[in-house]
Order: sequence, then C-alpha cells, then structure tokens
Amino acid sequence: MFNLPVSAYILIGANLFPLGMAAGGNWGVREILPLYWFESAIIGFFNILKILMASGPITGRASGRLQQLGEQYSGSSGALSVLLLGGRIFIAAFFTFHFGMFMAVHGVFLFGLVLGGFKTGGAGLDHSLVPVLLGVKWAVLALFLSHGASFFLNFVGSGEFRQASAAECMAQPYSRVVVMHLTILLGAFASALFQNTGPVMVIFVGLKIFTDVKAHMAERRKAAGQAAPPEPSVAPH
Repeated sequence: MFNLPVSAYILIGANLFPLGMAAGGNWGVREILPLYWFESAIIGFFNILKILMASGPITGRASGRLQQLGEQYSGSSGALSVLLLGGRIFIAAFFTFHFGMFMAVHGVFLFGLVLGGFKTGGAGLDHSLVPVLLGVKWAVLALFLSHGASFFLNFVGSGEFRQASAAECMAQPYSRVVVMHLTILLGAFASALFQNTGPVMVIFVGLKIFTDVKAHMAERRKAAGQAAPPEPSVAPH
C-alpha cells in the first residue's frame, strides 16, 4: 500500500502503543511527554554508534588531495586510519557532552516543573523520574527496539555507514529531537490549560508519528543519494 521500508513500519508500530494508550484515556501528559524524552536519549545512544562507525569523510566535504589520501588508506592500519578513528572518537565525545546537556536541561524542565519534582525539594526529581520510567517501560523498550532495528537494517545492513560522515551524523538527530522537545513544551502548556489532556495527547502523538516517518524517509533518501554512483558524463558530439 505504501512504499515504505521495513524499518518505517517498525517505527510506526512502536509508536502505535502510546497512541493507543492515549486514545484509550490511560495515558496523558505524565506518560507521553517523559516517553518522548526517553526516546530522545535512545536516539542519542544510537547516534553515538553511528558516529563511531561512519566510514565516509569525517566532515563530509573531503576533496582533492585529502579525498585521495582517504581512498588510498581507507581500511588500512596506518597513521591516517588511526587519525580518522581519533577524529570520530572526538566527535562522538563532543556529541555526548552537547547532547547530554541538551537532554539535561529539558529533563530538569520536564521532571522538575511539569511533573512536580521540585515541589518536594531535590529528592522529588528521583520520585518523579523512577515511577514514570516504570510506568512507560514497555513503550520505551518498543521504541528502543524500533531505533535499533533501523540502525541494524539501514545503517549497518544496507551499508549506509560506508558513505556516512561523522560530522553529519553528529548533527542529524537534532532536527528530529527538537520536534519531540517542542511537544514537551506544548504538552506542558496543554496540561495547564486543559483538565482532560487525553485528546490533546492523541493529536500530539499522531503528529509525532507523521514527522517521525517523514524524517526517517528523508534519512533513507539522503543515504541512498550518497551511495548512488555518479552518472557518467556524456561527451558532446
């Protein structure tokens, strides 16, 4: 019916669980918003693996002599390979720090303010985080398996890592994660405006599924374009 890869259907299936819980009135702001925060952490985890495995030019813009050296020493155990590995490790470490700060700020806002962790002092954060995680653990597991399936089916299995740039991998998740965190912010306002946030959460989850699939397909198209060999030029007659 739809020309989607297997990983896209797995992604949709994993997101149908929170959609069903929200539609049934079982989940609201206190479950949906933390779930997306946990999913952002999952995306960050697999993105670190992508950065470390990316075998294309580190910056994605290698050309000239640098490109020739990369092709000549690709896969070797020489100094250049060690240098490239060091570059990927540095980018992965920088991403871990930067993305971790990004997650921490939104985590404090979510668990401290929206979920009321600050109401009982510093220990309230622990009391708001652990019960929420236990309450959405199966949805978190489903999303982890979904992103893991995409990683192994597409990035590894389809060979996307061969053309992937570590720097481009570092920047890749932010646009997708920003949508999730905007959902957190809008959900916080919705919880303050509406007593029954169930219908609002259904709309948010539906929009999130749509944007997720759209971003997923954009990644696949970009990877396919990078892997495609250049068309031979035809000399004019």
